[in-house]
Amino acid sequence: MTSRRDLLGTAAMTAVGLAAGTVLNGPSASAQGRPVPYTPSTEHDQPTVPGLGVLAYKSPTLEPYVDPLPLLPVRPLGGRIVLAEAQHSFHRDLPPAPSWGYGGQTHLGPVLEAMSGQSVVTTFVNNLRQHIIGNYLDTSLHGASPQDLTHPPAVIHLHGAPNRPEADGFPMSPFRPGQSVDYRFGNNLAATTLWYHDHSMGETRLNLYAGLAAPYYVRDQWDTGKPDNPLGLPTGDHEIPLIICDKVFYPNGSLRYSPIVTEIAQGMWGGGMIGDVLVVNGKAWPYLNVDRGLYRFRVINASQLEDYRLSLSNGMPFWVIGSDGGLLDAPVLVAAVDIAPAERYDLLIDFSTLPPGTSVDLRNSMQITLVGQVAGSQRIPNVMRFNVGDGPGNGLTVPTRLRGSATRTPPPLPPVAQPTLPPVPHTLAINTNPQGRLIAMLCMNIDNLLFDSPDVDMPVQGTTQQWSLVNADLTNQVHSIHIHLVQFRVLGRQNYDQVRYLASKPPPALGTRWAPAPQPYITGPVQPPAPYEAGWKDTVRCPPGQITHLVVRWPTAHDLGFDPDAPFLAPDGTTQQGYVWHCHLLEHEDNEMMRRLRVVAAGSTTGS
Repeated sequence: MTSRRDLLGTAAMTAVGLAAGTVLNGPSASAQGRPVPYTPSTEHDQPTVPGLGVLAYKSPTLEPYVDPLPLLPVRPLGGRIVLAEAQHSFHRDLPPAPSWGYGGQTHLGPVLEAMSGQSVVTTFVNNLRQHIIGNYLDTSLHGASPQDLTHPPAVIHLHGAPNRPEADGFPMSPFRPGQSVDYRFGNNLAATTLWYHDHSMGETRLNLYAGLAAPYYVRDQWDTGKPDNPLGLPTGDHEIPLIICDKVFYPNGSLRYSPIVTEIAQGMWGGGMIGDVLVVNGKAWPYLNVDRGLYRFRVINASQLEDYRLSLSNGMPFWVIGSDGGLLDAPVLVAAVDIAPAERYDLLIDFSTLPPGTSVDLRNSMQITLVGQVAGSQRIPNVMRFNVGDGPGNGLTVPTRLRGSATRTPPPLPPVAQPTLPPVPHTLAINTNPQGRLIAMLCMNIDNLLFDSPDVDMPVQGTTQQWSLVNADLTNQVHSIHIHLVQFRVLGRQNYDQVRYLASKPPPALGTRWAPAPQPYITGPVQPPAPYEAGWKDTVRCPPGQITHLVVRWPTAHDLGFDPDAPFLAPDGTTQQGYVWHCHLLEHEDNEMMRRLRVVAAGSTTGS
């Protein structure tokens, strides 16, 4: 089988070439001969500062670990999926309240399962009524309108797939209540964890928060999802998705979209929603009863703003076997894993050595954003609990290889190739946007441009670029950058002097491209990515004070089987063209930190 991984083989790491199995089998082994688990660097973590607790809104006090983890149903791709409102209880002590879901779920949706290469139409039907958190709709944002309060828009984005333009979830192609749209998703990729979610312009943050998000599995001949899969991976009730999202609740159990006591006024940007309750698969701090076996957890960070550092409360290491774009070459033994909004990591946890009756908590040690701390929000340390029973388990062990071993694994990750063009700098920054106001509001942006700027990014099909994402955000915020249509490889990250960079090349007025080359301001060598970032990615974590380097090959129409630059007719009758790339911190995405992208044919006079 020739997969999209092979077609994009030249889009590989050029700076580090770090093999995924290095930490597990390499020179980091301890004196006792056991591998040392990888621990993420804390160099660019947010500092801890005193907060103004009186500013923070507090959800009702909820006892953790009293609700079982909801197990989302799995269904094949195709057929009809309805978006609708339902009553959902997020905790034993919260009454049911309005929520949104896909396919009959009261919150979130079913796991959609497709085979690699499968082509089938899935019809999504918008049966939503009045927006359940419409009081937080900001009609000053691009794409949002008063109509959205009573006729909420929906756009379906299959995050991470090589979709045709009309099926990718372009944010300006919504369909309204009473309408349905046929989506033919692109499944020409190896086995991996994707997710489908709303992508409506100006209110993605609200629609995801309300519940419009769910996992999507791509299977292939090796990772089949069946008990006899050649890789020996856990399946059935030992393969479980974990969708993590922080939320705030009113005493009546309904969703609140503001972490501070005073509500955000219309037209005023709040900066970001930080919750005080972590919800997994639609339940606050749930528990899962496990047997003494090996489990596979497919983790999706569906939060609005916050990234997490996940570890186990007893210090037990676990393994990362895959990332956004599929399996690594070998499992990576870790003590913790950092996961930014929209990233996915495929984990193996072995409970076989724990005595029956043991409880182990999944914990979060990542400090929240500096601005959130000042406003009174706090890090949420608890995620969920595993209760170990006396069941014998499935008897599986962690595979030593996932790729490139004989015939029972897929081919190894593709060889490394150099970019064919000079590095392209992009700036992730904050600026002010007057929008006719007396007082200009803060505005997140990429390259100092707005979404509807005529200065559109136009990479040429068949070329391989190095992108250097310069985090020039003065708020010290981590950003999470997602590029539609493609998978890429993370080269590494470099420290740079942000103060000198901004002082010597200050940004002009919003609307003029600003992306100075960062090379004169670099203060250190390229730091290799975490070993679990060595595979294919579609979303990357960009810490403050750093330049995040990645390599992407822009596929040709021949590679894809369709023209990625073909115009298409949106459900509202408008003609649209191209894709987008953006920050997946949802407040930022909705506040202009999203750029249009056209992948143009070679020889085009508009390509750049």
